[in-house]
Amino acid sequence: MKHSFLLAGITAASLALFACGDSSPSDTDDDILSSPSEKDDSSSSTEDVSSSSVSKDIPAGARAATLEDLERNMTLKDLFGRDIYLATGEKHGLFSLWIPDTAWLAAPSDFDDGVLKFSQGAITSIKVEADAIKSMEKLVEKDSDHSMRFIVNEDDQLQYSLDGGEYKDVTEASVKKNSSVVSNGDSLAAKTLFCKTGENTFTGYSFYKGRYVATDVVRNAKQTNDSLVSWSAGYYDIHRGKLLMRPLFYTDAVQALVSASVSSDYETMTISSEDRSCTVSELKYREVPAADLEGEWESDEGGLTWSLDMRADRTFEVKGFKGSENKALKKGTWDVYGNQLLMKMTGCLGGTCTPAVMGSVSKWEAGSYFYYGNSDPDDPSIPEYWIAPEYE
Repeated sequence: MKHSFLLAGITAASLALFACGDSSPSDTDDDILSSPSEKDDSSSSTEDVSSSSVSKDIPAGARAATLEDLERNMTLKDLFGRDIYLATGEKHGLFSLWIPDTAWLAAPSDFDDGVLKFSQGAITSIKVEADAIKSMEKLVEKDSDHSMRFIVNEDDQLQYSLDGGEYKDVTEASVKKNSSVVSNGDSLAAKTLFCKTGENTFTGYSFYKGRYVATDVVRNAKQTNDSLVSWSAGYYDIHRGKLLMRPLFYTDAVQALVSASVSSDYETMTISSEDRSCTVSELKYREVPAADLEGEWESDEGGLTWSLDMRADRTFEVKGFKGSENKALKKGTWDVYGNQLLMKMTGCLGGTCTPAVMGSVSKWEAGSYFYYGNSDPDDPSIPEYWIAPEYE
């Protein structure tokens, strides 16, 4: 019942609330995530890249850089023996390193204390083999812990250091705009693109501020509702004219880094030279502050006694009991994109469960209650109505 209700809501709102996922190929075929674990990246390099984390020491007279110190496009001097470009887009937490037309690396990061950590979901897209590119790949090897610190030195010069090494200059770079494609990531915010991917298949993309939710559906003329196939969600931005989408939540195998372009009229999305016709609509939603969902919650849906702990570090644990018998247990990570609450499972009772759950928070009051119309297909499934426990 819950799942069919969700699909009906998608159809009624023209995917305005639950838009769209992408399982389409990126510019390469090697960057694929398999839910729930990610791709095992391993590559050799002719240049040594230390796996030690970046030093916390900042030179005398310098300070940690902030987002305000960064430009949209910059040049990192002498990285891996050459100049490599860094793009920040609209500064919503997605960064990318570029060797133009050859390779790039996308990394989601909060840029806390001026540090870019490549271990937090960075992924590369590679077209050719070269020493600098192999070194770039090294940054995203599984179990590696590479970081890049940015400072503003005593001479007011922006600089970077890789893994605690020598500080080198960062300078502003210019990138020529292409007027035929969207070049500003915020231009997509509060929009839904519903794009045709096959005879009866569509992918919708709902864009929030620096985040997206994507859902693949099959449209069946004999049925009232579309059939949900899979969904994914994560960070997005437009860097150097490329729409980059990095999924962090997903229900099925997806591309680890999707690279696309969107026409200036929003009617065409191009992925791997394939043009997809799209319709654009306004995405209307009420923003849900993540802090309003933090804390302890309880529910009694489905004849079970449920508890949900939504922690400030973006981890959660949900349990369901019938008497003293534990009937459900899920734990993992969570986030809120617009009005969409997303949960990614890292552990479940019995070891098997849906890899991720998504749904809209339609009504809520911080510290009191919230309604969560979610997509959990498991039995028992995560409840929809939660209230704060009372204490004496």
